Amino acid sequence: MPSPEEDRGAVVAATARHIHTVVSVLRELDLGDTPPAAAFHADEEGVRRAAV
Repeated sequence: MPSPEEDRGAVVAATARHIHTVVSVLRELDLGDTPPAAAFHADEEGVRRAAV
């Protein structure tokens, strides 16, 4: 049976791999035409609309 330190190390390693996978996918996205987050606001119904 693994020690608590080994269990924690496995959990940390799995979390780091997951974060690395997500960041890798995000880096591949082409966001060149996407306006910055400050250009968006929520209206009364909570629908996100772009400010132009």
